Amino acid sequence: MSNIKILDCTLRDGGYINNWEFGFKNIKTIVDNLVLSNIDYIECGFLKKDNYLKDKTFFREVDNLKEFINSSVKTKYTLMINYGEIPIDSIPDCKDSDVFFRIVFKKNEANEAVEYCKKLISKGYKIFVNPMHTNTYSYFELLNLIEKVNKIKPIGFTIVDTTGAMKEKDILSLYYLIDNNLDEKIALCFHSHNNLQLSFSNAQCLMKICKDRELIIDSTLFGMGRGAGNLCSELIVQYINDNYRGSYNIIPILKIIDEQISPIFAKTPWGYSVPYYLAATNHCHPNYAKYLVDKQTVPVEFINNLLKSIPENKKASYDTSLIKQLYLDKFSKIVDDAKALQELSEITKERMILVLAPGKTLESQKEIVNTFIKKNNPFIISINFLPQEYRQDILFLTNIKRFANLNNYKAKMFITSNIPNPPKNARILNYSSYINDSKMFDNVALMLIKIFISLNIKEINIAGLDGFSPIATQNYVSDDMINNAKVNEFDERNEIMSEELFKFSSKIKINFITETNYKISKL
Repeated sequence: MSNIKILDCTLRDGGYINNWEFGFKNIKTIVDNLVLSNIDYIECGFLKKDNYLKDKTFFREVDNLKEFINSSVKTKYTLMINYGEIPIDSIPDCKDSDVFFRIVFKKNEANEAVEYCKKLISKGYKIFVNPMHTNTYSYFELLNLIEKVNKIKPIGFTIVDTTGAMKEKDILSLYYLIDNNLDEKIALCFHSHNNLQLSFSNAQCLMKICKDRELIIDSTLFGMGRGAGNLCSELIVQYINDNYRGSYNIIPILKIIDEQISPIFAKTPWGYSVPYYLAATNHCHPNYAKYLVDKQTVPVEFINNLLKSIPENKKASYDTSLIKQLYLDKFSKIVDDAKALQELSEITKERMILVLAPGKTLESQKEIVNTFIKKNNPFIISINFLPQEYRQDILFLTNIKRFANLNNYKAKMFITSNIPNPPKNARILNYSSYINDSKMFDNVALMLIKIFISLNIKEINIAGLDGFSPIATQNYVSDDMINNAKVNEFDERNEIMSEELFKFSSKIKINFITETNYKISKL
């Protein structure tokens, strides 16, 4: 019989993709089929203080699992607890030996977390100790933690590759240190993220060397998980069947992927990407990289440098305000733009203004736009792109990536001060003066409208500011501009833009010439 066991944590770690809203029927189907596949441990979700909702994998108490577990099978069930969220006094004594707890904690919480684990064990629970960012512990820190863990004797101690940055040499180094010092009756566990596409090979490495101790490997169905995702359950169980006398049934797993997981993936995909590669190589939380890449404003070398500038003590936990401030600090060059503003005011004076944004309607509603231009002879400003079929009087540019793709543009250009190495003929506007407080704080259209308001312009017309469609190819007039936003983010972006446009509409009249998903009237 193999010493290797699998813990499928789809319903917990995979829940970052769909906000843990799998639906009661799907949760039941996933658990039942994982049992049929002979998976050793199923992590059903988080233990949380939230009110229990049957369609979500947050559980207020162990008894909430009764509808899902089957005590007559060999499969065991786990719930994860984020240390510090659930007071120990609120957890009753154990009544169900089939449900284990996994306690996850940060390095600075290690001593208190072990005491918490000790108290859970005294209540009758079987637990796993999961130190986040295990590879960031010094040898002394890890040995000190292992010494404490040996005294409380949990079921397992986990190597947690939080940032997906570990390579084989890291795995070997940690394994030999832990294996030589951890009580032999405590299982070694491994939880990895696939930022460098090394989850499968790292798991194989551990399986080859861990012969005399129980090894428990975390995985998720189809690798479901935030960012780059996790080790794929279907791959690892088949590998164990083929190489370590495993007895897992692959068909129920594939059935779940086909019927429950694939629809989620179609709506909100996960998997390897440059942002998560950068997060791993810089040993930081993947959301930092995602934040920067999603902005679609800076090239990859800027993103890499910004990630490197995150303080070491801030890399492990995502801090939205920190990365936003670092981003702004990078472009905080202050310029005196009075002359540029005066010139913009003079050239637009007593002219109808038409702003051309790069939405698909510039192409699909070309007749409407051309009719408007012919009838009104407006002053035309294109934003962050050069329209091929329309004239423009000036180009307004805030996006470093788009600027880098311009080829010897000679016409009049107004750019914001975040753009490096501007051409001599460019008029520079102060970047930080025209951002807003929303998540889309430096959206080019919002920045330009704010400039118009500062110039006391009362009315503008906009074409091509379409808003976001779930179909990526319908979002931009050129496929070169398609970004990597997920389908579930489009509604949020449309809502944010609508809110900001509504705020501006009290100070300037905004006319949409082409169709848009944005709403500037109060609902």
